[in-house]
Amino acid sequence: MTQAHTVSRIKGPSTKRYMRSPGRTWTDERSYGDEPQEYTLTLYKPHAGQLPLHQSDARFRIATCGRRFGKTWAAVNEIAKNAWENPKSITWWVAPTHNLTQIGFRLLTNAFKKCVRDVSLSEKRVEWLSGSITHFRSSENWSTLVGEGLKFLVVDEAGRVDERAWTESLRPTLADQKGRALIIGTPKGKNWFYNEWTRGQDKAYPEYVSWQFPTSANPLIDRAEIDQARNTLPQNVFEQEWLAKFLDRNAGVFRNIDGCVRDYGVFPEAPAEGAEYFGGLDLARLQDFTVLTILDRDRRVVYWDRWQHTSWEVQIQRVMDVTNRYKALIMVDSTGVGDPIYERLERAGLDVEPFKFTNESKKQLIETLSLAIERSMITFPDIPELVNELDIFEYDMTPTGLIRYNAPDGYHDDAVVSLALANWALEKCPQGDIATWL
Repeated sequence: MTQAHTVSRIKGPSTKRYMRSPGRTWTDERSYGDEPQEYTLTLYKPHAGQLPLHQSDARFRIATCGRRFGKTWAAVNEIAKNAWENPKSITWWVAPTHNLTQIGFRLLTNAFKKCVRDVSLSEKRVEWLSGSITHFRSSENWSTLVGEGLKFLVVDEAGRVDERAWTESLRPTLADQKGRALIIGTPKGKNWFYNEWTRGQDKAYPEYVSWQFPTSANPLIDRAEIDQARNTLPQNVFEQEWLAKFLDRNAGVFRNIDGCVRDYGVFPEAPAEGAEYFGGLDLARLQDFTVLTILDRDRRVVYWDRWQHTSWEVQIQRVMDVTNRYKALIMVDSTGVGDPIYERLERAGLDVEPFKFTNESKKQLIETLSLAIERSMITFPDIPELVNELDIFEYDMTPTGLIRYNAPDGYHDDAVVSLALANWALEKCPQGDIATWL
């Protein structure tokens, strides 16, 4: 007997359905009994704050959303509906990192199991009974996002996606089929996401519409939670993360980053006779990067390097060469794999000091660097990897009020930690007293 599932038809205050009904029934022709089964896509019931997003027919919909608004679940239903009602079409879900694509992939495959013909876990690909394909892709290697004409595209956490991914890869994929896009995320400064959002506020761009959905637009969030965040978080963080406001710069841990960037002319700088130098060494073997930063007494970054996929022997020799050249005091991350490396550097006669990471020690380390940057006490060249890590570095607060500092999921913080270690070494060593301090 044929089994059918009806589409949810939710009416908002204006009596319109919250989303256009797919209105199609597809047959699963795989044999499970006497007759094939027919399925109709069943969509979710949105809360009132999500209704405007679903009721719009604009080709480009851009939504800046506060934390826990429900943007991901809304986007999952949108991409499912588009894949279902446009048979044999290609749809993409793109996020800044593989870990973030996994969230949308998991939500979609769990919610619409009966409407899916095949799922590839390794490729993060979903094949629908409609014959459509949905791919979940990362923008980390954005130049590979080419080759297919898309009917529908979701860009998740757009504020963290490289502008070139949109302008050079994703936007062109929508051209031949006049595909549609849903661009969502929490703001991260005024970047390309902001530029697209402003088009949605301008009647000169009729294909665009945009919204600002603060966390409070989700009626399921306890108001007391919002009030607590307002009272305990820095104002710029609350405005960006909870009110979904675009600020002049990402509301992260470090402020005044641009004010610390200097044009050195020649970099790295050669060591000066009689000068004191302080280094920070953040160690990694495979997945992350090893970063070595050298500061002079005036807190100027005079040397910076990072490397990856390098044997410990090569890394140790490289650190020894640089340290001996600058006669620097090096603060070494001695947590985990770093402990035996620190011991080998010490036995080699280098001026090294260990730093053990705990949540409390990292908090002190990062807050000391944050204060130095905010007061323009430290300067560095325009090193893209360093500036970007400083820009996106963030913190979260546990339910017990504990603050934790980290890079966003899927990103690196090695350059930040290396700079912070060098600054810590300088802070703890009185001027002209390196030998005594050791």
